Amino acid sequence: MSRFHDPEGEKHGIPTWPWGLAPQHLRTTRQLAGEGLRPGGEYEGQVLRARRGKEPLRAYLFDVDSAVPKRESSAAQLEALELARWQRSVNACERRGIDATDMREVIVQARADIAARRAAQRPARRSEREERSR
Repeated sequence: MSRFHDPEGEKHGIPTWPWGLAPQHLRTTRQLAGEGLRPGGEYEGQVLRARRGKEPLRAYLFDVDSAVPKRESSAAQLEALELARWQRSVNACERRGIDATDMREVIVQARADIAARRAAQRPARRSEREERSR
């Protein structure tokens, strides 16, 4: 059998399988993410794949039964990520000597729009809190 086959964890300290031979109930973080899940606790094992002249590739395995749903990003988080992407694009253009003045104006306007939207939502939130406290 493979030198990485150690289901009891005697040789490597944790249960270990060769690449592609892990039990069906154990998944990597990428496999969990593909199913809309994230790890819900400690890893339960690992898979290893040999590489010529290097340390073996290691992927930790998590039990599907203890996995929890992925968190959803809020609208504010998504807006912040979009602005950051735009800013990185502007920086990349300027590094390459491309005029990014128009893009900067779009970013400034988008930030102003976001601030106005948040300001409009604040009074509504205050009135909701006041109604709850009554």
